[in-house]
Amino acid sequence: MRALRVDIMEVFKGVSPHRPLDESGKEIRIVRLLPNNFSAPVECELEHIVLEPGADYEAVSYCWGDASITQPILLDGTPYPITLTLLDGLKYLRHTTSPRKLWIDSLCINQTDITERSREILRMREIYKLARRVLIWLGDYAPFTRLHVKRIFDYVKKLASCCSEEQDQALIRATGYDELWHLHSELRDFVHTRKWFQRIWVLQEISVRPRPYVKDLATSPDLICGDLVLPFAYLRAVDEYWVTNTEDKRIGFPPICPSLDRMRVIWYGHQSILLDEESTTLAQRLAWILALVSARFHATDQHDIVYGTLGLLEAETLPTELTPDYSKSPNEVLVECACYIIAHSRILTIIQYNSMRTQGLPTWVPDWRHDSWCPIVLGAEAHERCHCRILSDITALEVDIVVITEVSLVGPRLKSCDSSETLKIVWSNFLLDAEDSLGKNESEIWGYSSFGKALWQLLLVFDLGRQDLHEPGWHLGVAEEVPPLFFRETRASAPTHGLQGCFLEQALLSIGDSIADKYVFRSMDDSVGIMCQPDVWPNEHDMICTIKGSYADFVVREYLNGFKIIGRCERSRRGNFTIGDIGLHRWAGTTHLHAFYERLWSEGDNRRILLY
Repeated sequence: MRALRVDIMEVFKGVSPHRPLDESGKEIRIVRLLPNNFSAPVECELEHIVLEPGADYEAVSYCWGDASITQPILLDGTPYPITLTLLDGLKYLRHTTSPRKLWIDSLCINQTDITERSREILRMREIYKLARRVLIWLGDYAPFTRLHVKRIFDYVKKLASCCSEEQDQALIRATGYDELWHLHSELRDFVHTRKWFQRIWVLQEISVRPRPYVKDLATSPDLICGDLVLPFAYLRAVDEYWVTNTEDKRIGFPPICPSLDRMRVIWYGHQSILLDEESTTLAQRLAWILALVSARFHATDQHDIVYGTLGLLEAETLPTELTPDYSKSPNEVLVECACYIIAHSRILTIIQYNSMRTQGLPTWVPDWRHDSWCPIVLGAEAHERCHCRILSDITALEVDIVVITEVSLVGPRLKSCDSSETLKIVWSNFLLDAEDSLGKNESEIWGYSSFGKALWQLLLVFDLGRQDLHEPGWHLGVAEEVPPLFFRETRASAPTHGLQGCFLEQALLSIGDSIADKYVFRSMDDSVGIMCQPDVWPNEHDMICTIKGSYADFVVREYLNGFKIIGRCERSRRGNFTIGDIGLHRWAGTTHLHAFYERLWSEGDNRRILLY
């Protein structure tokens, strides 16, 4: 269930036909969707059943849509408002000759009863786990046609049906690289129009299922668009698909959707918690799950960034700080959650997950709207040299830092590009501005500036870390070939392989998404840096440091009797090493990060400060 704000809930006042649930806590409501043809009015009946194995119902996972725009259906004979998204879903899910038993949050939970809503959040796990089937309603075909969506679904089924390298090769020969790339792009476009893939509540709706990623039609949830059905496990299989080109190099397609890999990781982590719950603490599990949620999943109500994960923690009882309470402000929930994690686990890596965009939130408290490429490992413990103390008024956090350098020059930011036709112009302007403001007229290397090479490598690493890629794929394909946009003089370039051209275009598009609205800068140690959070402007002489216990570089600025975090940053230099010394993949990996920072914490000059 996704809780709605009180003002939105006004639409439900005075129209609830719900009878109270049994006080034993074993009952749930389901709706009987009465049969009819597609265009007929929708009628449903409420039914109370005992939530137990073998219960006869299907659970619907969907996005509410705009809750302020509703149309009535008949629920137990009473006009009852539902969103247009759900209305479309009920019409498509309805049978013509027999009723269908469904569990749907907005219908089965009394939306006018705040106590019931808060209580039922903690039962979501069992409701979806015990459902006979999970139906994922993605919406109607728009903005595509039915024929277009069917073509995309058929492509996914064809790729997912390949079970051997021989079958892969046969499909590649029959379809061709260009057509595969085109179909894959169409699939990505379709997925990006479906808000379901970024919805916070899908995590427990999918992760509690026994085998959602196994290509078994009997167990896989169904993705439903209009009257077309696609097994969810097939989509996940395609997200890991690789092709082999004529030079026998394995090349990964761009990820379909950033949240898909996170869903899989969360599912496997949840299964390991079930097998050995005692090996991790509640605070460790909460930190792990919220780090995976960050920036990938969203909620209409900011409370639900935390509350939407509680069903995955496998806790018999929750501490007061984590018990759902919608009377608290979202900031109160975020602060209490951060304090609980820090006090009970001292995992300071969570500091990296603040987007710096939530007004009134201390800069050391994550709002989970920003991602970090230094993930929190399930069961992670605090580093032995980590010091942290939360002030009694919860305004500041006392930590140890090691100063690295400071900002010397601030450059431009890449503005979002709306059309691939303007891609070259946008990048050219950005690179010229960066060269003028940060380049320092450095010498050329093989025809392009050393600044240009350092910036290009930094951008590739930045994107590689953001994508959660297990293999560098096309990133390595363009790493050594600095784009012509970086050349100071126009010159004839050698013809590129068709596939190589696709990689470069994909690189510019993907990196553009990664660094859109993020500022680049130069440090006193001559490294090139980029702010990780969008629209965060560093100032000259801002301090760049690392916080002991959090594996990252931070830009901080003096504030009151301490400092406030301006944002996290990534730079082309760590100690005496640059990206070129280490290599793209290793630089973007956490093993190198951990080793570098732990050595820095032991050898550097420590300084104790307050973060506000």
